[in-house]
Amino acid sequence: MTVKRKKKNGRVYLEEYKSIRINGEVKSIYIRSLGPEKPVIKTKTPKPKVLDRLQHGPSHKAGDVTLLWELACQLDYVDTIDGICCGEKGIEGISPGKILTAWAINRVIDPISATKLEKWVPTTDLPRLMGISPADFTKNAFLTALDFVCYEEKKARQIIDFSPQIDDALYRKWRQRHPLQPGEKETLAYDLTSVLFFGVTCPLAELGANPKKIKRLQMNLALVVSSREKFPLTHFVYNGNRNSVSTIKNLITRLQESSTEKGTIIWDRGSVSNKYVNTIEQAGWKLICGVPKSVNDALEILKKTNIDYSWDTLVRSSKSGRIYATKVRGVLYGKERSVVVYANRQRRVRDGDSRNDALASIEEALQALAENCSKMKENEIRKEAKKIIGDFKDFIDFRIKRKGNGPRLIWKFKKKEIRKAEKLDGLWLLLSTDPSLSAKEVVNLYVEKDFIEKVFRTLKTHEEVEPVRHRLETRVRGYLFLCVLAYRLIADLQHHLREVSDHDDTWERTDTLLHRLGRVERVQIRLGHQVKTWYLNVTGKVQKTLDKMGFQNMFKEKLEVDFKM
Repeated sequence: MTVKRKKKNGRVYLEEYKSIRINGEVKSIYIRSLGPEKPVIKTKTPKPKVLDRLQHGPSHKAGDVTLLWELACQLDYVDTIDGICCGEKGIEGISPGKILTAWAINRVIDPISATKLEKWVPTTDLPRLMGISPADFTKNAFLTALDFVCYEEKKARQIIDFSPQIDDALYRKWRQRHPLQPGEKETLAYDLTSVLFFGVTCPLAELGANPKKIKRLQMNLALVVSSREKFPLTHFVYNGNRNSVSTIKNLITRLQESSTEKGTIIWDRGSVSNKYVNTIEQAGWKLICGVPKSVNDALEILKKTNIDYSWDTLVRSSKSGRIYATKVRGVLYGKERSVVVYANRQRRVRDGDSRNDALASIEEALQALAENCSKMKENEIRKEAKKIIGDFKDFIDFRIKRKGNGPRLIWKFKKKEIRKAEKLDGLWLLLSTDPSLSAKEVVNLYVEKDFIEKVFRTLKTHEEVEPVRHRLETRVRGYLFLCVLAYRLIADLQHHLREVSDHDDTWERTDTLLHRLGRVERVQIRLGHQVKTWYLNVTGKVQKTLDKMGFQNMFKEKLEVDFKM
């Protein structure tokens, strides 16, 4: 017997052979295989790692929607809307309050049309948070929810709008959670903005004035916002050519109907008149507003007032310049009142330079017209001269010669009127019907009311409120209510951030926080009989901010046991 070595597949095997003689020759005959030269050492099979046994489901957008849902719950959105629109609270499953809250959350973080909402909602954690099946968030459900807020009573041909009641209830609950300090009175700001409209069938859509000077159908949205927290008290929807002064009656009526305690209302100089000043006083509200220089009494007060530019009259400093102010008494709107005259020296210089530049350009244009108008008709010359002079007609006189030699167009500057205008440059008048306020307090309250412009900017740029694409008036009113409902969430979030920070950049910090939370996703991980809920992409900085705001356990991991496997 002999053993031979044979290489096969990279390994050496042993084979046994037997030698025999056949016809006088010795030959080797294969008997059997003895196996590998070096036997394989058997090792234990490694245990599966934890990650090898993990099974996870689909992820859902969870960060920003969870925070905004929590804020909506604190503001009692669902029960307030359902209680007023349906006559009951705590409706199980789908309800207009929940549907509109989901829509409002979308307007804050990812504004899309109603037709796309039914695809967006299932990608988020909102169905789980609200206890509603994702299949219930249909386009029809969203549009029907608007009809609960505002609808048309067919028999009476009357529009029933619950939004004023909802506004009042939400603000009352807000003020209960954030009460005024002892002795502090409510201070509100009022303003109106145009909202561009898409479509021609809604009676609210009309041509009107707007800052962009776009010739397009529009409507007007008015807001009343608290000065302290920038939280909306109520809103109004008007047709497109309505001006602000014509809406004051509606404002006074709404304030009288609301549960808000009487305080101070601030509005712009474009909304003031003798009638409405007296009306707001009779209603028990204090008023702070600008008075236009076109009011003769205001003009006389400004002419007679000399402001001493000194340290004791300096009331405000900003990038646009320093404001000096003084309180004086004068006859205004039928009675002697205490008013505030304030001035900005830097603005005075800029206004004077701007007017001088314009007058110099007008003079050059009129000179060129005079040199080339010999063959023009009289009405053509007059029309072109008016076009050149434009808004500066109070400072220039011109006439056209019919006969004789020389230039046909002759003009001169009204130097006396120009000097009067120079004295009023950078000078304004404020009316405050609260005599207890100092000049500094009046100026600061009035100047700081521009936060309402930021509210309108947020609605138009962040929430993309325009152009409005709904065509029925009831749907349009419901949609604008929804946009204001969404802004309340932003205002509440800003208030939380303002309370935990020394910085005053809450507008920017709100956007940053929502952007970072937008990356947070919820995923469920199955590990044997255990199901874990993980929140991905929650950074330490975000968690620290949430902890300060009182939302420590919002993204806490959860462990459940599932014996159904």
